[in-house]
Amino acid sequence: MKRTLAFLLACVVMALPAVALDLGDPAPALSVDKWITGEPADPTQNDGKTFYLVEVWSVTCPPCVQSIPIMSDIQKRYGDEGLKIVSFTTDAEEDVTPFLEQHPMEYSSFLDKEGGSMVSYMAADNRNTIPHAFLFDREGALVWIGNPLDNLENRVKDVLSGRLNREHAIAVRDAREDLQDAFTAQNIAGMLTTLTTLEGLEPDNGQYYQVHYRLLTELGAGDENDVQALLGRWYAGSESSPEGLMILSVLAMDQGHPSMRNPGLAVAAARRAYALDSDLKVQAGLNLAETYKSIGRFDLAKETLNEIAGMTTNDDERAMIEAVQEFFTRIEEVAKDPAAAQP
Repeated sequence: MKRTLAFLLACVVMALPAVALDLGDPAPALSVDKWITGEPADPTQNDGKTFYLVEVWSVTCPPCVQSIPIMSDIQKRYGDEGLKIVSFTTDAEEDVTPFLEQHPMEYSSFLDKEGGSMVSYMAADNRNTIPHAFLFDREGALVWIGNPLDNLENRVKDVLSGRLNREHAIAVRDAREDLQDAFTAQNIAGMLTTLTTLEGLEPDNGQYYQVHYRLLTELGAGDENDVQALLGRWYAGSESSPEGLMILSVLAMDQGHPSMRNPGLAVAAARRAYALDSDLKVQAGLNLAETYKSIGRFDLAKETLNEIAGMTTNDDERAMIEAVQEFFTRIEEVAKDPAAAQP
């Protein structure tokens, strides 16, 4: 039990960093070497109308390439409502210039001077994945930290509606600190209570549900009814998170805990993820096909694969689709001629 608990603690510490720059804090000053796109901007200056998104990227980061058109589109659509996107990189200018010719940014971006901004926004908080984004409200408080590919537009809308504000951010921050304290003390009841609180504050954050699920199943902190209730809350709270829904669909079919499986919910979650208009459409389609396969609906799995085959030009994604299609072709051959299964 202690070994598993220590592993879960490590997961929480890595997923929920809370050191220097944290929710509710004001924006750190930028360390600018040179502005390379857009107009200079300063997220530390608040006029009560403008709100900032500060993003970290690199020319060597494929997800960063995916995020550029998304952020450009969001900047165009919400700029008149006060949004100002500012991004930075520590890459050399000679690498950045040709990159931007291929991937133009319709928002402000600068070269980080001697890594100063990287330290203020990333290193000081032990964050090491990019792209990484920091969203501040109109009062200058940090209200969200995450991947710009993860429902960024919804986060922007939440700032505009007032749902994401300093008070909410501090409530999340305090609950995260309580969660880490409970893990350190190996207080399982405290962990479960705090995770439930966090799920209510950020219902579309799949990290909380995943840790909660592992506590219930691997540590035996709950029974089948507790697991099913958690999966139901997760599904209800993940209406717009394709990544969270895909993870949910996998866990709901967990072969390691057959008595706690929920095939119906797994299919519903996979279908919802696939129905969303997101940059994870192909991955969601592959996940849906796998879920259909798990319940024996090879016909629906093949239909889904055929749909997504024309949605991507990415070589890795196309290879994955073709590999799964070949698997189903082989299954059909064996069904027609069992002797075909013999080596």
